[in-house]
Amino acid sequence: MERAAGSRRRVDQELASLGYNTPNTSAVERHNGTARRMNPHQVRRSLAFARLPHVRQTVSDLVGGVYNFCRVNRSLRVKLDEPMGRRQYAQRTPAMAIGITDTVWSVLRLLGTVVMKNPCRS
Repeated sequence: MERAAGSRRRVDQELASLGYNTPNTSAVERHNGTARRMNPHQVRRSLAFARLPHVRQTVSDLVGGVYNFCRVNRSLRVKLDEPMGRRQYAQRTPAMAIGITDTVWSVLRLLGTVVMKNPCRS
């Protein structure tokens, strides 16, 4: 089993190294739109009901994990030193971009990973 954890200080350090010292409204709204698209409980008019707060929180945590560890983001890709066939870029996830992991995870691997409870919420 694997263990994944981070700290708020590490996240702030990585964001500062990327030059994000102040909130960027367009980036925040883009992230909110992506989260709403991936989580039907956040859409106002939907047939997906999550009456209990802990169910909504659990689904939101799962969506965040899938977004950060399992989905590649085209804006984070890096050019390969040597093209591999037709591939010129290495695809990366947000977790790969800040160095938490070195591979794109499957959802099965994400669900099988032991995670500290609320590591960044203090």
